[in-house]
Amino acid sequence: MKVWEVARKPRVIVGPDTPATIVRALLRDNEEPIAVVVDNEKNMKFQGYVTWREVIQITSHYSNLRAKDVALDWPVAYKEDDLEEVVKRMEEEKVYAVPVLDSKDNPVVVGVVSIADIVRALMAAGYEPIAETVAEVMTTEKLEEYITTQEERVNRVWSDLVYHGKLGKVVVRSKEEPIPVGIISLREFVETGRWFFHRESERGLKTVARVRTIMLRGAPVATPETPIQYAAKIMAENDFPILPVIDEETGKLVGVLTIYDVVRAYLEGAKPGRAKPVKKAALPIEVKPEERVTYATAETVLQQVLVAKPQVEALIGLSAADIARPELPAVTVNDTVEHARRMMLRYRTNYLLVVDEKGEIVGVVSKWSMLRAIGLKGPIWKRRVHDRYFIDYVMDTEIPRVKADDSIEQVALKMTEAKAEVAIVVDDEGRPVGFITKDDLVDAYAKLQAGRAKVENVMTPGRIGIVHPHHSLYHAVKKMQTFYLDALTVYDGSKIIGVVSANRLPFVAYEDAVTGIKSRRLVWVRKLVRGAAKKGRYVKVTPLLVMDATVPLRDVYVKTSDDVVKAIELMREYNVDGIPVVDEEGRVAGVVTKTDIVRELARTARLRIERGETVKIEKKEKPEAKPKAQ
Repeated sequence: MKVWEVARKPRVIVGPDTPATIVRALLRDNEEPIAVVVDNEKNMKFQGYVTWREVIQITSHYSNLRAKDVALDWPVAYKEDDLEEVVKRMEEEKVYAVPVLDSKDNPVVVGVVSIADIVRALMAAGYEPIAETVAEVMTTEKLEEYITTQEERVNRVWSDLVYHGKLGKVVVRSKEEPIPVGIISLREFVETGRWFFHRESERGLKTVARVRTIMLRGAPVATPETPIQYAAKIMAENDFPILPVIDEETGKLVGVLTIYDVVRAYLEGAKPGRAKPVKKAALPIEVKPEERVTYATAETVLQQVLVAKPQVEALIGLSAADIARPELPAVTVNDTVEHARRMMLRYRTNYLLVVDEKGEIVGVVSKWSMLRAIGLKGPIWKRRVHDRYFIDYVMDTEIPRVKADDSIEQVALKMTEAKAEVAIVVDDEGRPVGFITKDDLVDAYAKLQAGRAKVENVMTPGRIGIVHPHHSLYHAVKKMQTFYLDALTVYDGSKIIGVVSANRLPFVAYEDAVTGIKSRRLVWVRKLVRGAAKKGRYVKVTPLLVMDATVPLRDVYVKTSDDVVKAIELMREYNVDGIPVVDEEGRVAGVVTKTDIVRELARTARLRIERGETVKIEKKEKPEAKPKAQ
């Protein structure tokens, strides 16, 4: 594979005299690991490039440095280079991303490529990794160099990242008890300035921050038996440069999987002397400090449940044609997100088709995909509601297409694999004849599948589906995106407050007409002198919290032993995408969502496919109604 097959357009282009602090801000706001420095944007003549590592060397709000002062000129990639050669070059020089130039004789920037881009391209092209499991390629040598604690001074980690070429470190509870509680990487340093070493204040220079101040909490983990393909997907989709590898029984760190290790698994195979363990899918889940660590091990993500049960083998008997709706409201690709929001309110729908100038369907916008507009280019509290983001920024373009005689279980499987909210029903010639939404599948389950499964058999278990009301709203949205959840239970440790629901989030008021962007003032009372009474008041302005977007559900929940249909009825009654779950002893166990119910249908299709059985319904007459966009 050549580099030009992987390269993409640069999102940050600057001139040589652009202040380095501006470059840092552009990288942060665009969530981009590299900025290319060019003469001008017309000729794109290469002058250098700046990555996360260079901009975090500016350790305060103030700097006279320009882009040309911190820019690198090597390594670079040329569009005709072999991918393996470029990866080796990047690993030797310890860089995460490089510019792609036309040729040595014509140093014009034609694109950029990061290690994560390479992993995504290999997966999209259908490449199978030569090494199958994490154990075959993970880094175990000098593991102590990849470990830090929450109380470590942030400048020590900064030094390792800047001067020793580390991509990141695993944050553990303690060196004696190396249980992961998060990660810290170059990206965390770029996203906040709370760690700056020199900052003017009324009290002079502040003390150096601790790792806990900027670390990424709740990073996924893997086990040595985790398939490389699954770990690669988690890392590429979320731009995680490292992934903790833990022993499944003790929860302790046994290795670190770097993004370079993942690429090696695809291009070279196992590291010398590594034995191949029995392949077993271990699902990375969220790990939080001071909480009991549990790990769900399953064949696929579809089987992530609290209590397993025998698979349902029989099909419901409904085909795609039986539940397809003939039309959905539509917007054009040139409309704004704000217009789409108004359309959803006008037609009381969770889904909109996106059509181009010729009337061809090019995507779908759902309330789930609207979350991207909320969190686009940074935390949601920094985004204005009226920012004119266009539909192509947030729409889903990967829309599964199904045949009219496909079973709804097969439809559910395709939608689950694509993380899609809508499927298009096509005839034998590939023309659209109807549409199926996630809500249609849930409604079909409710009508015909009472008694099929209990809540404990389909729910999202453990702490993955729970947030505290004082967590930031940005944390909740990122959690929903990472684990593909459409609802979270809001629990304060003593009682259930409600849920954060994907179908309600796009309509939360993040801005006030008078005061502007909303925030919260939190007040702490503290001791002025050790041992004295608490008298000092400490006021802090914070971003919006989970409680600001919570749909209150007082005494509304389902038990793990309840039928799934009961949960669906409550979702309809309160217009939410998920319901809190408690166990038989009254303890909060997680959340059950509409996506969980779609996954339950998908499991049947997956089981039949693995057994070589058909998952189609006998072909029926084509629907008479033709789909049309309103």
